[in-house]
Amino acid sequence: MPATGNKSYHPLSLSIRLRADGFSFFVCDLQTSSLIRGEHFRLTDSVSLAEQLSQELTRPDYFNRQIDQCFVLVCTPSTRVPLEEFHREETAALYDLAFCQKENAGQRVAYNILPQLESAEIYAIPSDVEEAILQFYPTARFFASRAILMERLLLLEEDMPQQQQRLYVCAEDEAYSLYAFDGRRLRFANTFQLSSVPDALYFILNVWKQLELDQQKDCLKLLNPQGEHDEQLRQALSEYLVNIEVLNPTDIFPRVPLAREKQVPVDLMALLLNRI
Repeated sequence: MPATGNKSYHPLSLSIRLRADGFSFFVCDLQTSSLIRGEHFRLTDSVSLAEQLSQELTRPDYFNRQIDQCFVLVCTPSTRVPLEEFHREETAALYDLAFCQKENAGQRVAYNILPQLESAEIYAIPSDVEEAILQFYPTARFFASRAILMERLLLLEEDMPQQQQRLYVCAEDEAYSLYAFDGRRLRFANTFQLSSVPDALYFILNVWKQLELDQQKDCLKLLNPQGEHDEQLRQALSEYLVNIEVLNPTDIFPRVPLAREKQVPVDLMALLLNRI
């Protein structure tokens, strides 16, 4: 913490986004909702993820007296249960049922309570990675990536026409996550790893049919498209669905400077702006 009377002190936050292929650091000013610094790191073969994190966190850019908050966004597989069926002591066992138990070795199963969605999001974080972060920031708070985004989409959904149903397709790192809501309840949530545009098209249209959505009246919202694959998918979907809308971060977070930062993922925007 800064010394008393240090008038130059201006608190910042560090956000760490953990992915399968590496991690990112973002230093933000939450008072102005603006990005100060962002950097992406690829995994290397020479050191573990925990060791690489520790090395980068020793740098004064990411460990200094001005940073008084640390948020960690975990982009690992997750599952969810309704709050009325959630029991804390069963969290690890439930995660093992949802995902291969062998792959969970060396991980701590965690959860986020989502009161607006009346559910709990269950995910896992490697124990050595968690320990590496807590050595530098003992009060760091951990969040499941998709849980944060679902809560923000629910708020957006409340302002949409009630006579129309919507399927949200969110472009991620080599994947698409699909969400649908029914009132204030989560109706559908699943993630598809992108192997090809035809496979993604088949998956999305199959979910559309499963949810009994109307291809003439209802709407597919493509969130934050970024590359050629996303545009190819949008064009392919337009041959089957009438209403397709592209949803950019500035549509979700109007008049917020952080929403214009293309290097900041939309799930991280949702996390940071929920903290303001």
